[in-house]
Amino acid sequence: MKRLIWALPLVALFGACSKDAGEGGKAEIRGRVIEQRYNSNGVAVGVPYPLAEQNVYIIYGDATEGTFPDDNVDTGPDGTFRFKWLRKGNYTIYTMSECDTCASGARPTYARVEIGDRKEVVETGDLLVENF
Repeated sequence: MKRLIWALPLVALFGACSKDAGEGGKAEIRGRVIEQRYNSNGVAVGVPYPLAEQNVYIIYGDATEGTFPDDNVDTGPDGTFRFKWLRKGNYTIYTMSECDTCASGARPTYARVEIGDRKEVVETGDLLVENF
């Protein structure tokens, strides 16, 4: 009986713990970055193509735009990326495009995703980078 009395608070304590979005799970987010080039007149040149070695960033949770990223990866030769070992929750994925009218010279392209299952693989779809 004494064991049961000690076990109940422990079950309540560990059962009440909820983990936020971030590393430490078995889920993953995948996607691809494609680039569209523009000439000096702002006219698209060619067709979009996979962009290799592009930084892709992730923000854990419901953070707002402008928040510092929690992690980043580079795209592979085929423009694909993935963030592995994530827990359930909301995430913001983004990469940067050139911007000739922005003070910083760069503009983010965002994708917001939710992981709902602990082993889920979520696809962001293509993130379009526009460069001049």
